[in-house]
Amino acid sequence: MAKLCNECEAHLKKALVANDTSEKDFHIRQVLQMCSVDDLPEESPTQ
Repeated sequence: MAKLCNECEAHLKKALVANDTSEKDFHIRQVLQMCSVDDLPEESPTQ
């Protein structure tokens, strides 16, 4: 399992302490977007 970057961990911690659900959603979405970009291959095969 890969370790989350410091920025992802910070967003998740902010989501835990946030009282507003839209703020929680914002931080969780940021992490999901960062993780999905990190998982992209270096070069995509051409079809």
